[in-house]
Amino acid sequence: MITEEELASILDKYLLGELTSSSLERITDGWTNLTVKFHIKSNEKYYILREYLPSLQRSITVEDIQIELDFVSYLFKHYHLPVVPVIDPPGTFLNNNGHYCAIFSFIDGIKHINTPDNPLRQLWQTIEISRFLGRLHSIDKNNFSFRFNRRTINIVDTKYQLVNCCYEFENDDPHLYKRIRRILDEYTHVIPLIEDEREKIIFEENFEKNLPKGFIHVDIHDENVLFCPNQNKIAAVLDFDDMSFGPFLIDIAMTLCFWCSCGSKFNIDYAKKFLIEYQKARNMPLTNDEWSLLELYCYMTMFHQILFAIQSRDSGRMISETINELILPIEQISQDKLFLKLSEDLR
Repeated sequence: MITEEELASILDKYLLGELTSSSLERITDGWTNLTVKFHIKSNEKYYILREYLPSLQRSITVEDIQIELDFVSYLFKHYHLPVVPVIDPPGTFLNNNGHYCAIFSFIDGIKHINTPDNPLRQLWQTIEISRFLGRLHSIDKNNFSFRFNRRTINIVDTKYQLVNCCYEFENDDPHLYKRIRRILDEYTHVIPLIEDEREKIIFEENFEKNLPKGFIHVDIHDENVLFCPNQNKIAAVLDFDDMSFGPFLIDIAMTLCFWCSCGSKFNIDYAKKFLIEYQKARNMPLTNDEWSLLELYCYMTMFHQILFAIQSRDSGRMISETINELILPIEQISQDKLFLKLSEDLR
C-alpha cells in the first residue's frame, strides 16, 4: 500500500494540493486492485487512489490501463454514463513498489451487497443495472480512435482448466467440485475439451462469429456499483480494468446472474425485467443466437469467476463461500430450465 509520504510527493509534483495528514483509508483490498481514499486539505475534497495489483491470473500493462482510462473518460464526457474518470494530470504513475496507480474523484454512494444470508437485492437495482448495460452496449465501437482486442474470458479455456487443472481444489473440497462438474458435464457438452491454445481461440472465434460484439465491462458485480444514497439510481459503475472487446452476451449473462439473485435464489421475474429493460436501452432486441446461447453463457461466465477464485487460493484467500455464492444461480438455472421459459415469454 502506498505511504503518506509517497502520495504527498505525487500530489506535490502535479500541483494537486496538500494531503491531509493521517487521511489515508483503505477502502478495498480487492483480488485485482487495492483502493485507498484520501483527503486534500486545500480544496477539502476526497479522492480515490487505485493500485493495480499484478497476479498470475492477469498481466498489467500501462497501455491497457490507459485504454481503460480513455474509454471511461469517453463514456463520461460523451454518453454521460455514471462512471468515474481519472483526474488528469497525473493519469497513471508508478509507486515505489513498481505497481501502476491512478487517481479518481471520490463518489459518495452505497453498495448493496447481496449474499445468500443477506438478501438485499431489490428490483429497482436490477433495472438500473440492466439499463446501464444496454446503454454501454449501444455505443458505436467505430467512434474510438484506438483498437482494443483484449479478451479476458475464454469459455473454452475456462472449461479445460476446470476439468484438467483443479486437482488440489478437488481433493480439498470434493463436494463443491462435484457441484461444479455436474453442470459442466451435463450442460456444456457443446464446448469441447481442447488443450492447444491456438485451437481454443479458433474454436471460440467460430462459435461466436454471429454474436453481436463490442466493448464489455465483464465485472459488474455488487462491489463494483455505487448507488445514490437518497435516490434509486446508480451513482457510479466502477473498475473497468477488465474491460474487453467481445460478445455482449458475456456481459449480459454474467450481470444477469449477479443482479437477479435475491439471497440464495435466482429470481425469474427479475430476470424477465432485466432482459426487457436491457433490450430497450440497447435499442436492439437480443438476436436468435444470443437467446440460444444465453443459458450456456450464464454457466460459462460464472465458471470463469469460479476458476479465478480457485486460482486465487495461492494468495491465501478463503474461497469456498465465494464459489458457493457463484454456483447457486446457475444450479437453479440448470434445474428449473428457466431460460426456456424466458425465451418463450420475451422473444
